Amino acid sequence: MYNLEQIMQLDIDYMKTFSTIELCKEGAFAYNQALPNYYDANHAHIWRRIADPATFLQNIKDFYQTKSLIPRLYLYNLEDNPSCIKALEKYGFQYEYFIDNIQCWNGEYAPLTPNSAIQIERVTDANMEEALAVEMSITTFGEPSLIQQAFTQTYRSPHFTYYVLRLEGKACCSANIFVSGNQGRVESVATIEGYRGRGLIGYMLRHIQQQSVEWGLKHLWILPINEQVAKVYHRANFKSVGKIASIHAFTEGKSLQEIRQI
Repeated sequence: MYNLEQIMQLDIDYMKTFSTIELCKEGAFAYNQALPNYYDANHAHIWRRIADPATFLQNIKDFYQTKSLIPRLYLYNLEDNPSCIKALEKYGFQYEYFIDNIQCWNGEYAPLTPNSAIQIERVTDANMEEALAVEMSITTFGEPSLIQQAFTQTYRSPHFTYYVLRLEGKACCSANIFVSGNQGRVESVATIEGYRGRGLIGYMLRHIQQQSVEWGLKHLWILPINEQVAKVYHRANFKSVGKIASIHAFTEGKSLQEIRQI
């Protein structure tokens, strides 16, 4: 079973690499005015009880609107905040529900057939453009221009390590690991369309698992965006440790469901 505070602290540490973070007793506000259309950089993340939903929701709107940003928030711990959920529409928020898997590597390697045609490299300035091209080909990651801006920022962070997988010399998969303290999280797992269905992600995940062991990480997390992806990670021994219910609320623009279906 997972610990919500532990998961959220890792999330806050992750966001600090590309957003300014202002903590509050209910959670944290993240923003990056240089990337106004990059949703991940501009959200409130709320996981504790909200004592006064009306005041709180108005404060969120004022906070982001004064920065010329769309007010958006992720609300977790839903059972403690029913009155806040009821107040969302009154304060101009649309919202959508999610129930997401949380998976953690169990420390065991899944069997893989050796394949000499596969090489996995750490991303450096020499191969950065190839890794970026893989990420930019994935429509569910967002607009290519935003992917490029975010990639450039996180790639330079010491908390991220990027990898690219080649099949017969062709860069066709990419992923990265974010590390904070003794925890790691696998992010941005991607395979270009023509190379999907060949089990290449398994080799990438094995490589990252091996790196996590070398670095002495206590936990290696991964957060699949849907059940189909969760099954892929499960085959690489990322086992479900629970599900987390959340609400994504926003005053305008596209929902996450719309973005993921592009």
